Amino acid sequence: MEAWFTLMAEAMKGTKEAQEAFQSISKMADNPEEVSDWMAKFMPAAMGSGSTSNIQPEAFKEWLEDSWRMMGVVPRSRYLELLERCDTLQRRLEKAEETIQNLRDRFGNKGQQEADTKQAMNMWGSMVLDAMKAQTDWMQSRKETTAQADESEKKPEDTGADK
Repeated sequence: MEAWFTLMAEAMKGTKEAQEAFQSISKMADNPEEVSDWMAKFMPAAMGSGSTSNIQPEAFKEWLEDSWRMMGVVPRSRYLELLERCDTLQRRLEKAEETIQNLRDRFGNKGQQEADTKQAMNMWGSMVLDAMKAQTDWMQSRKETTAQADESEKKPEDTGADK
C-alpha cells in the first residue's frame, strides 16, 4: 500500500516516471506477467526479492481492479471489450429490426393481396352471375319467341281447317 500511495503522490507532483506508470497501467492487459513486469519497473520495493515478495502480481491486479471499481473507473481493456460487444449487439439489433420490418411488410402486403384477391373474386362472381342472368333472360326470351312463332304458324292452319 505504501508503495502504491508513494507512486500516486509522485504522479500528483508531476513526476514523469510516475505519470508514465499510470499511463502504462491503463493499457495493461489481464496478463499476470505484464502486471509483474509493471510492478518490477514502477514498484520494485513492493516486489521484494524472489521468495520474500511482499505482493503477488495477481493480488495486486485484483486490489487495483477493486479500487477502480470503488471509484467507478473501468479499465481500458474492459471498456474496449464492452464497446466491441455493444457494437456487435447494435448490429444484431439493427438486423433484427430490419427482419421485423420485412416481416411486417410481408404480412401487410399479404393482407393487401388477400383483400385484392377477395375483391377480384367478388367481381368475377358478380360478372358470372350477370352473364348467367343475361343468358337465362336470353334463353327465356328465345323460348317465348319460339313459342309465339309456333303458335302463329299453328293458328292459320287451325283457322283454315275450320273454314
